[in-house]
Amino acid sequence: MYKVVALIVTLFAVANAIPSAYDTEQVWVAGNLSYTIPTNAIVGGYDPYGYPTYVGRVKAGTDILPARVVVESGTAYYNTATTSGKSLIYDFLVAERNVHYVWQRSYDGFYENNAVAVGTTPKNERVYICRSKCDGGILIGTLLLSQKMCIIKHESLSLNKFAKYEVLVARPKTNGTIY
Repeated sequence: MYKVVALIVTLFAVANAIPSAYDTEQVWVAGNLSYTIPTNAIVGGYDPYGYPTYVGRVKAGTDILPARVVVESGTAYYNTATTSGKSLIYDFLVAERNVHYVWQRSYDGFYENNAVAVGTTPKNERVYICRSKCDGGILIGTLLLSQKMCIIKHESLSLNKFAKYEVLVARPKTNGTIY
């Protein structure tokens, strides 16, 4: 009986130990306070203090999460489903020549074509970038399609979950030729 329980516990531990993975479909550039901001970094909104925020990502524990990077302080703010945090090590999303980034209105965890993901959770669920107007700013948040909400928390302000939000979408640029 002991061996069966030990086997079940071991299988459960192995199943939950799958590491999260970074997204490789977009171009991400390392950043921190000592690096200059890339000229083609994507602006995501502004924080409650009026500073522009850039689209970024951070590794927090075992999760890879969207972040709003405030260049003036060299800090990336991120949130999980229950709390928020900040990091001094992050990646910027930068524009490519053949891709145009737009914020598309969405709701209830609906998957938008070409939505930009930052990576996956340890449960292999893709994590998307969303934003909404809250707490006096337009803040970037975390979108897990299973939760059907854009989750945003900024420092000591309350946790907000939005059923209606905007999702960052990567649209290929066309040269006018239609095939």
